[in-house]
Amino acid sequence: MLHSDWKWMFAILLVFLTGCQGAGQVSLPNSEVVSELNPDVVNMHGGISGLDKMENYYQQIEKEEEGDLRIIHYTKEGDPILADLSYDGKQIHVEYDYTRDQYGNGRVDTFQCGKLKKEENPTNLTYYLTDCNGIQGQLWEVLTASYNVKQQDVFEVELTYGEDGENGEKQTIELEEVDKQEIYKQLVLANYLNEKPGDDTCGKNEQTIPYSMHVKINGGERTLNWLSCDSPVKTNTFTAIAEYIIQASKNPTHSSGNVMIGYILSIEDNELFMGEDLTILDYEMVKNLKPNGVEGYMFNFVYIETDVAHNFSEGDKIAVEVEKQLEDGAPARVSASRIEKVNE
Repeated sequence: MLHSDWKWMFAILLVFLTGCQGAGQVSLPNSEVVSELNPDVVNMHGGISGLDKMENYYQQIEKEEEGDLRIIHYTKEGDPILADLSYDGKQIHVEYDYTRDQYGNGRVDTFQCGKLKKEENPTNLTYYLTDCNGIQGQLWEVLTASYNVKQQDVFEVELTYGEDGENGEKQTIELEEVDKQEIYKQLVLANYLNEKPGDDTCGKNEQTIPYSMHVKINGGERTLNWLSCDSPVKTNTFTAIAEYIIQASKNPTHSSGNVMIGYILSIEDNELFMGEDLTILDYEMVKNLKPNGVEGYMFNFVYIETDVAHNFSEGDKIAVEVEKQLEDGAPARVSASRIEKVNE
């Protein structure tokens, strides 16, 4: 759609002062090598391309349709580790190949699993396998995308659009927290660092609108340029993100309340101890932790005071509507106005 102020420039400066998230030195793989390995999904240090194929494969297995999927996870040295999944209509056969990892064990592990599941939290998305023979806990991580904006030191987005965008009026906009999180999530899932936006092919009666988006997250930044059509349906992922930014600047999303999601680690009297935004795999790793042993972990933990603690069990995934922040710190302490179990 055409905006009445479509020649304006938006500068959304979202800056967070949190713990340092330095990435360290990483090596990028040779593009020819990537092509030769013929992957469906590539996980390059958290930047994921082919996420749509991962979702399609998940849906395919849900329908009990046979099929294969190859995922490549790259190490920080740029070495590929191959994960080949093959579903025969009953089981998922996995081959995990370390032979190209110069610092790996040189093995090719093979095992079978029962189901492919998906878990989506406010700050992460995970695909994982269950009922895996020979795997501790019988759970195995296939792919995880993390997008917690509060863990970033700097998050800045500058958006220009329209034929005279660079010369238009400039606005600096402070968005609501929920909108900042959603924009960051969309950028991560679109793999903004590695994907190049494509231009739309517009009809004769459609106007072509140029967009430019400069994104800076911590030490990494990139400028994305593309053309989109002035049509109600936005098929370009990056145009959809730009539209979200524009609309959020005009009509911010107001959260109905502070809601946390996580797994219960322990229960004592009228108090729950929860790991916030944990995946099921994270929970399996920390489920035996006591409140005094969480220092050094990159997760958020919280005490929840409630009169209904007896309704829950350790390992339950819950959604907590926070009534009041009682104590800051790590772990924090809150009181809850409402708690519900989350069914995956």
